[in-house]
Amino acid sequence: MDIGRIVDFFYSKFFWRVCVLLPILIGVGIYLRMQYVEYFMPSEQLPYYKIKPRAEEDTVRVIIVGDSWAEFHANLEGDTIFEIESKKMTDIPMRSWTRGKGGSLSKQIYYFMYDSLTVENPFEQDRCTQPLIESHPDYCALYAGINDVIFKRSYHYYTENLKHMIRMLLHHGIRPIVMQIPMVDAASAIDYKPFLKRSPYHIRAFILGTEYNTIPDYREAQMKMLKETGLIDSVLFIPAARWDTIGGWDDRIYTYDRVHLNMRGYHVLDSCLASEVLKDWKKRQKISARQKANGPGKD
Repeated sequence: MDIGRIVDFFYSKFFWRVCVLLPILIGVGIYLRMQYVEYFMPSEQLPYYKIKPRAEEDTVRVIIVGDSWAEFHANLEGDTIFEIESKKMTDIPMRSWTRGKGGSLSKQIYYFMYDSLTVENPFEQDRCTQPLIESHPDYCALYAGINDVIFKRSYHYYTENLKHMIRMLLHHGIRPIVMQIPMVDAASAIDYKPFLKRSPYHIRAFILGTEYNTIPDYREAQMKMLKETGLIDSVLFIPAARWDTIGGWDDRIYTYDRVHLNMRGYHVLDSCLASEVLKDWKKRQKISARQKANGPGKD
């Protein structure tokens, strides 16, 4: 063994470069891994928390949580619209409460259901939906998925987060309302940006293999998850065709950006939501009454 060569190696520029660069590369690798998990991996199922018992009242209580569709619903007095539309159909009192945050992916919407994971912004409306869930409503409408499409997250990312939200609501005795992703013009949300700003979206999509994913693909993945898990029998699923009769951008109900609803659009959507909830509520009330009449263990 040549001791001199070993000593020379330790004093060489190459050795010290390695000593400096290796920790940096390891740190960068760890950071990139953390970013990948944060932005591209779905959440794990989070622990459940306790909520209060359902209020003994006749009012059918609906909460709406999600992305900008929920946020704009709140900003445009959508809860009042929901109540107005419901009064056209029934004497049964129906009310809704809404919270949402524009740009939220399904993972963020799931996190907003937990106050410990929600960072509130004093200059915006409250994001955390845990207080709404803790009020023990009868239904919870999930407005989620559009941003997963726009930002090209994988089908697995979207469906896993959706599954966690549904199971959490079912655990608390709240009936989930799963809205089929509407046929918005997702490309317009990115393509209007300058080249340098829209390029990262396309690069990430290329790496993830989601560049050519379309809304029908996400819809198919959504339904596949609901059927394979058996959750389809436990949720109120509302196809977009129930309220969006054209099945695409319509300037009568959408804003100029081709992604969000205008005031008339929310009247159309809330009318459909109230109608579907009312039909489901009456059906479930009949089943409950029949079960009580037949006694335990009978139907």
